[in-house]
Amino acid sequence: MPNIKVHTFFIALFSLVYFSVKTFVEPQRQIVFYVSTFGFLSLLSIIFVISIPVLVKMKNTKFTTFLMVERRWIGIYTFFLALTHMLLVYNFFFGWDINKLLNHPNKVFLFLGSLALVILALLAITSNNYSVKKLGKNWKKLHALIYLALLLVLIHSFRIGLIYLKLDWVKILIIALLALMLYLKFIKFRKVYKK
Repeated sequence: MPNIKVHTFFIALFSLVYFSVKTFVEPQRQIVFYVSTFGFLSLLSIIFVISIPVLVKMKNTKFTTFLMVERRWIGIYTFFLALTHMLLVYNFFFGWDINKLLNHPNKVFLFLGSLALVILALLAITSNNYSVKKLGKNWKKLHALIYLALLLVLIHSFRIGLIYLKLDWVKILIIALLALMLYLKFIKFRKVYKK
């Protein structure tokens, strides 16, 4: 079981999104804001999960150690953010009509987002000690798919993001954040990871 703080944070996050949109966004735009916010939070959360080992290497504190210990659960909640995003899209934008989806001009990018969700689901399902033991060395290889999920989500959201990723400065900030994280992870701390 995760530390109660992890549950509390994500329950608070879901609640904050719900009540903020309900309170500050006009009713006719609320669905778009819910969809966009949960999608954007999914993207940020994937980046954060990947960044946790880097944060630990940069500064090993009680907080970063806590994040590392709870990383699997943070990843599971990342899946739930993405799942919420997808359910809202398929329910309110397509009414669960597969023909509407297949005829949509952005169907390729919608498919990429759905594929990313499948990967996140697979990672969430195997984020437990039983799976680690059963899969052995293959567990790490499987969970390296988070990088593929991140790439798919980036393509998906940069192409059809409705609110946050319509802004160029947000895209630049995301790319800069990713570049920094990947630099630290694969170049600066490369020797550390090889040990």
